[in-house]
Amino acid sequence: MSNELPQNKKDKSDKPLPLWGIALIPIYISALFIIILFPLAQDWTWIEAWLFILSFVVNFTISYYLINKKNPRVIRNRMKIKKVGVTEKTKKTSRSDLFIMPLLSIGFFGAMILPPFDYRFQWTTIPFYVEIIGLVILNFGLIIIDFAMVQNAYASKILDINKDQKLIDTGLYGHVRHPLYTGAILMILGLPIALGSWISLIPAAIGVLALIIRIKFEEKMLIKGMDGYEDYRTRVKYKLIPKIY
Repeated sequence: MSNELPQNKKDKSDKPLPLWGIALIPIYISALFIIILFPLAQDWTWIEAWLFILSFVVNFTISYYLINKKNPRVIRNRMKIKKVGVTEKTKKTSRSDLFIMPLLSIGFFGAMILPPFDYRFQWTTIPFYVEIIGLVILNFGLIIIDFAMVQNAYASKILDINKDQKLIDTGLYGHVRHPLYTGAILMILGLPIALGSWISLIPAAIGVLALIIRIKFEEKMLIKGMDGYEDYRTRVKYKLIPKIY
């Protein structure tokens, strides 16, 4: 979503979170991945999984520290579950998440749960150098997500528009309208490859499809609820990939 917080609208949401709270995020993520991946694979020496976890820990440690300094509101917004500050028209549009989010969850968690079984039973194999390429794609996606969240103070897990939001068209948003989704797609496609599982690209594709569908509903919501978005669509023609899509 393309927006930023006006400088004269600062509130407690813009106060940085305590460092101990930020430190808990990579710890929580690594613990979650460890609990999921290694027991299912039944092998604690699975090197690809350790590299995968290390990538997330390093990225989350650095990115959330920087985001907390630049736009702590982003972290708070992504922790919220209920919709807030949306118009009546927006509420109708945001209900699309009721079927899109389950699809997205199936895609992401399927792409992460299948690889340990694939590793354990050797359903498919991927050369190690290709796994490294997948890891690079995953990390590139994470970095794009990081930049999008720094530039977008209202990045949220749900489709909504806050009354204080203002359209922006600079940074990544000057090249594509949904850079956060670009990063998410790269991440979800790189994930199964990094973990050495071709078969896991099937649920990953479901996740990608869910994101593309979500863009359609988000665009409708932004046209109705955000001033200047229609003109922004005219100026920035591409949704995800410059010069392509």
